[in-house]
Amino acid sequence: MKTQSLTLLAEVLFVGLLVCVASVFVVTSLAAAAAGSVLLIEVTADGRTPTVRRFARLFREALAHPVAVLAPAGLLLVGGIDVVAVLGGLPGGRVFGVVLGVVLAALVAAGLRAAAGWRPGRRWPDVLASEGRAAVLDWRGSLGLVAAIVVVAAVVARAPAFVVVAPGLLVLAAVAVRARR
Repeated sequence: MKTQSLTLLAEVLFVGLLVCVASVFVVTSLAAAAAGSVLLIEVTADGRTPTVRRFARLFREALAHPVAVLAPAGLLLVGGIDVVAVLGGLPGGRVFGVVLGVVLAALVAAGLRAAAGWRPGRRWPDVLASEGRAAVLDWRGSLGLVAAIVVVAAVVARAPAFVVVAPGLLVLAAVAVRARR
């Protein structure tokens, strides 16, 4: 039993590393998380060991649709503009900053849910629409993902070396939230 749990931990950490490397350009993070979620589902459902080659194939397929890059780019743009507005001395900036943080965490959670819902052959607009609805309808799961994002962000803030495996933990949380439905 211990060997299986250590194997699963190692595979989650390995997938986290792959997702982290593939997300280095930020705009590829949605496709990287989608490829990682497929790998984690294969690990848990079939016992299939994740490989770099399989991840690369899934990542390329996830990047095939422009929405896979445009969605994170739009989130990054809006988030960046809002942060600049808060740092620029916007009246009520602290309150606005907190609200902005909650909204961005909710959008990241929705993106994680979409990544966990993507499968090869599915189009991103369809996945984003269906998982966006699921994010609202299954608000408990979305709240759990927001909590996971906050915890992982706090851990990475205290120990930056964990940034390498943090994406895998968030993808695992998204896969678990989707599986419990």
